[in-house]
Amino acid sequence: MDAALEESWREGGKDAHDPGLREQYRDIPKAPIRLIVMPLGKAINQGGMTRVADAFRLERVDFQKEQDGAIDFAGQRGTKGWQPWRWVPVEQALKEAKAEGYTLAALTLSERSVDIETAPWKFPLALVIGEEQNGIPEALEAQCDLSVAIPLYGLVTSLNVVTATALAVHSAVRAYRQECPEFEPVRTMSRGLMGLDPLEFRADE
Repeated sequence: MDAALEESWREGGKDAHDPGLREQYRDIPKAPIRLIVMPLGKAINQGGMTRVADAFRLERVDFQKEQDGAIDFAGQRGTKGWQPWRWVPVEQALKEAKAEGYTLAALTLSERSVDIETAPWKFPLALVIGEEQNGIPEALEAQCDLSVAIPLYGLVTSLNVVTATALAVHSAVRAYRQECPEFEPVRTMSRGLMGLDPLEFRADE
């Protein structure tokens, strides 16, 4: 475990990990959801995306490289080495997802968008994430099976792209659990929030 992360858990009076979990984590099934992330542009935060993906145990994140080659994985605290991701052009990622039977959902506010809470999520799912400032181009949105957005109650018209992704993924994972109730959190604290019993893990000898 990252030393800084472990120290922050200790300072908060929390157990830093569930014994044996890390030894078995790679073999625990992930949600059949992947993120396809366009160049983020204004607010580059690949680390934030990988952190969201790990928080909800998603299968993979596909990043298209920024035009200027900028990289920022600072936000991935605690997820480094655990969350699968790769560099791949968006068009290639979309083509692969379609060929593998994934439903493509564009996270964008447009006339065709529906509320993330009532969206007809279908799995396996590829959630397409647009640029921080300009969102998803119409031509790319047209390749997707549906568009989803988050209703906002104030004057702002958009959220930080990582925040928006987290909300959409949370909604999609809740829908996935309706189909696959055995998909459950692995951390004891999160299981407790859902009224689930702790899992028992045994470290490999």
